[in-house]
Amino acid sequence: MNELDLLKQVRNDVPDPDPVVLARARQRLLSPPPVRRTTRPRVLVAAALTLPLAGGFLAVDVISPDKSPLPGTVADASTFLADAAAQAAAHPEAPIPPGQYRQVTTLQTYIYEFGPDHKFRATTLMQVDEWLPADATRQHLERVLSPVRVDFATPEAKAAARTLAPQLFQRPKPSIYRVTCKGAVIDQRTQPQVLKAPCTPDWHHPTAEFLAKQPRDPDALLAKLRNEPLVKGPMTRLQDTREKNTPPDQKAFNRISGALASGILPADLRAALYQAARKIPGIQLLDDVVTLDGRHGRAIGFVYNGYRQDIIISPSNGQSLGSRLVVADTAPLNGESNVSGHLRPGDIYNATSITTQITATHPPTK
Repeated sequence: MNELDLLKQVRNDVPDPDPVVLARARQRLLSPPPVRRTTRPRVLVAAALTLPLAGGFLAVDVISPDKSPLPGTVADASTFLADAAAQAAAHPEAPIPPGQYRQVTTLQTYIYEFGPDHKFRATTLMQVDEWLPADATRQHLERVLSPVRVDFATPEAKAAARTLAPQLFQRPKPSIYRVTCKGAVIDQRTQPQVLKAPCTPDWHHPTAEFLAKQPRDPDALLAKLRNEPLVKGPMTRLQDTREKNTPPDQKAFNRISGALASGILPADLRAALYQAARKIPGIQLLDDVVTLDGRHGRAIGFVYNGYRQDIIISPSNGQSLGSRLVVADTAPLNGESNVSGHLRPGDIYNATSITTQITATHPPTK
């Protein structure tokens, strides 16, 4: 079983993914017992991590020494989001013609810690391409290329990796997957209940029909984003606890980020989501941000659980360019917030960039 299977062979009743929860889960999988001298990473794709390491992909100071945002104020963020909503409405996504696809390309970085006390680190870049048909409820193809690039924090880390993490030196090989609209990988090991389960769309796995039903009024939309349960139907004890402990504004911001990452939002709903985000207390506006693929945008941030989740938006056309998860506090929260204790305020913990294009080229099958 590879890293994509770990993420995607899941039940449809799994709650909305939370960046911090996913990051913690991935870190637990990557952390070997102290007595082991070698380890193989088991990576959760959606929980990819990154830090501003030497030679890394991003290194932007976004938190001041007193942990307050550098330029960001709620008033500035609200004004920027109002402008972004107007730009989004004026720059709609092109529809997908019959027989063609919307190709969504996601670049994502993550950190792999290895060695005694996690003393060595490498930052790895991966690429995921999805070919979405006009009918998003159908199965679609996905190509994963990892690692596209590996940067080591120090020369010592690179030397140690030859023994402790030799997989970091492997050449990237593309893997092709056929997936359901909920992201479950279809192969001979896929459990029957996954294939037979109804594909209920949500904010992180939307369909055109789901998006068409959402309100465009910002107040009604925000109420729905805040109040929809994380899991529809009966909950397990763990799911019920998480439901009670997740603040409504955190639910809303996380769902806005997930919907924007889908690459299939109609312009009017994208504009409405920006207007809804304006109404979330405590949002922050950050200075110029450079995405993993070199584009410039502004970041809208929301702090919770010791982290700040950012949505990166283009000021010129209102497109969502990507996202980040930034460390906002060094003090562990709930005993595990600052995973290994090595993180500092301002460290970029997770970063993605997203691009879309219409293509008539049939996606590869192998």
